[in-house]
Amino acid sequence: MSSRRIVVVSVATACLLSGCYEGSPGGSPEEGRVVTAEDLGGLAPGAALEIDLAAGPVRFELSGGPIDFTRISVRTGDGRAARLQDLLIRHGERWGVQTAGAASDYAFTLDAEMLAPTAVQWAAGEVSWSQTEALSRLPRVDRVEPDARGVPRFLVGDLGTLAGGEPRAAAREYLAGLAPAYRLGDEADFEPVRSQVDELGTVHVKFQQYLHDLPVVGGGLTVHADAVGGTVRAVTGRAVPADDLPLAPAIDGEAAIAAAAAKVAADPVSQGVPDLVYVVTEAAAHLAWQAEIEYADAEGPQRDLVFADAVTGELVARHPQIHRARHRKVYTAKNGQSLPGSLVISEGAAVGPTTDPVATAAYELSGATYDFYSAAFKRDSFNAGGATIHSTVRFGKDYVNAFWDGKQMVYGDGDGEWAGPFAQDMDVVVHELTHAVTQYEAGLVYQNQSGALNEAMSDIMAAAADAAKNGVSARTWLLAETAWTPKKADDAMRYMNDPTKDGQSYDYFPERYTGGQDNGGVHLNSGIANLAFYLLAQGGKHPRGKTDTQVTGIGVDKAAQVFYRALANYLEPNATFEDARTATAQAAKDLYDDAAVAQVHDAWTAVGVPGAPKGEGQGVGPACSGTPHKGTLASKGAAQYMPKGSYYYSAGSGTHSACLVGPDKSDYDLYLLKWSGSGWTRVAESEGETSAESISYSGGAGYYTWQVVSFAGAGEYTLTLKSP
Repeated sequence: MSSRRIVVVSVATACLLSGCYEGSPGGSPEEGRVVTAEDLGGLAPGAALEIDLAAGPVRFELSGGPIDFTRISVRTGDGRAARLQDLLIRHGERWGVQTAGAASDYAFTLDAEMLAPTAVQWAAGEVSWSQTEALSRLPRVDRVEPDARGVPRFLVGDLGTLAGGEPRAAAREYLAGLAPAYRLGDEADFEPVRSQVDELGTVHVKFQQYLHDLPVVGGGLTVHADAVGGTVRAVTGRAVPADDLPLAPAIDGEAAIAAAAAKVAADPVSQGVPDLVYVVTEAAAHLAWQAEIEYADAEGPQRDLVFADAVTGELVARHPQIHRARHRKVYTAKNGQSLPGSLVISEGAAVGPTTDPVATAAYELSGATYDFYSAAFKRDSFNAGGATIHSTVRFGKDYVNAFWDGKQMVYGDGDGEWAGPFAQDMDVVVHELTHAVTQYEAGLVYQNQSGALNEAMSDIMAAAADAAKNGVSARTWLLAETAWTPKKADDAMRYMNDPTKDGQSYDYFPERYTGGQDNGGVHLNSGIANLAFYLLAQGGKHPRGKTDTQVTGIGVDKAAQVFYRALANYLEPNATFEDARTATAQAAKDLYDDAAVAQVHDAWTAVGVPGAPKGEGQGVGPACSGTPHKGTLASKGAAQYMPKGSYYYSAGSGTHSACLVGPDKSDYDLYLLKWSGSGWTRVAESEGETSAESISYSGGAGYYTWQVVSFAGAGEYTLTLKSP
């Protein structure tokens, strides 16, 4: 508990006497506005007290009881608004302000000088009080995983119920109510793009995000709910808060795209008309000009979406639209590149001995791929809507590659040395058509980690289709072994059970390729997920001993179901390997049991991908429902108030529960305090000999705070809270 009672602060000084106030020479805090708990009592439910510090300093007095700082919106000098609770959490220690545990005579003054223009910008990975307070209103949050911006990318639990009626409208209304958890205001909107009910009776409603009426490329959320009853089980995806994003471009779109295109290709064939959008990258979000450019390089025709920052002109993102079968650059295609070409075979046509054998193979193997997706996943073609599969064979001269160009399949004949006709290899056909499936589902951006997952999903489904057709054997884990180096026996393009065997792939996440070639390593790093799939399917350990995790296999069919469900329902365009771990674990939970979930986690741990379930390496605490909060105690005797150094208000009687899980070999204690009218009184405690503590307390209306104290040890803890 703080020894300070009256605190007056400013940028220049921190004063501990009520008569000291920097910023109003010779005056006193009483000359400014005074706010007490009573001022918030008359507010309508959900309303906030608006304070503009440009009008003068504001003094907050707790003499009438605790002040609910979550209901006070402070407008700073640059015009931005933020919840005072969030500002106190981030800056309170620097200002000399500590509200949790303060006595009734505690007070402090806030002035405009204290808040720099950056005061309301969020630190990396920081989840604000406003967000956690919004999450606490949900019935039960089992897991919340924020992205680098502190915005949830994965919510799981009992997350409330959709209103009745059409699922898209109900889910949209639900997201509007969840907006504070994502730091979204009136500037954000979500438009439904797809709604489907799967075989487990779960409805998945996918939304595209808009900010200020502009589409957010890579931004969107998916609501996953029980089709009967409407209970929301998960919300996944990336939502982008406006925060400090610009509203208008500072440079011309044509010039910006031309400059960006020049950085991608020396001689672009064509350039589309620029559109203004927001685009999400792994590092940030940008107001950007977007346009499609076409060009050719050593690998053949290229078509990219390029994004130029609308303020700086910097090339901030490039989304390749053509997804190729391999990385190596062997030959330059010089002719025969007209697409789609002349019709050879159409559906139902007789295929005789005079028909081009390569065209016949493309026809038959694309049909086999359709049959695999239909039988395994009840999917009707690559778009799940019966789309015609268009294929072009004999592309280019000695062309050693194959690709999905966003519209159709394209196959080269190879050069007879490095490769034979790609259309005659089922692995290649399944691989490329899976790029089409990915385009219609997760939309994984073909760059960096998301691009590596895009490639891996194609390899994984090729292996699964091979196993379904031919049974599981050593050849199941060889990719394109029929087409690749036809004069060399037992050779393959990639080896899923031992990725580094091809001489270029990576198989261990901490050692992954992070350079700029291969679109940031989309082929090079695909081996990480490929190996995780192999271990999940077959079991075993890392082939090079990078980890000692022993994985128990669940079989190829079940592993394929897990990865497909993750692709179709839980992954989003800029997904990382850690996101893939979370998504596949959730898919395993949906489909199977806790043992399968554990095996999924083991497979990713074996290849070095972070994101092990929280609590691994920690004391095993009691089962508890509610909203999880993270904290760290630095040493023996250290203490923290929760949630986030503050308190909360309960409007009526009910049960307050908490479960604490701290580090191994430590002893943390847990306390619940209630405001008595003049100070904080301890009403419940849990003082076991470990860091696993729990409290369930039935209490009346009032203000409450939790306190975590280290009796022995230090480290991170998780406190799961639920209030009436």
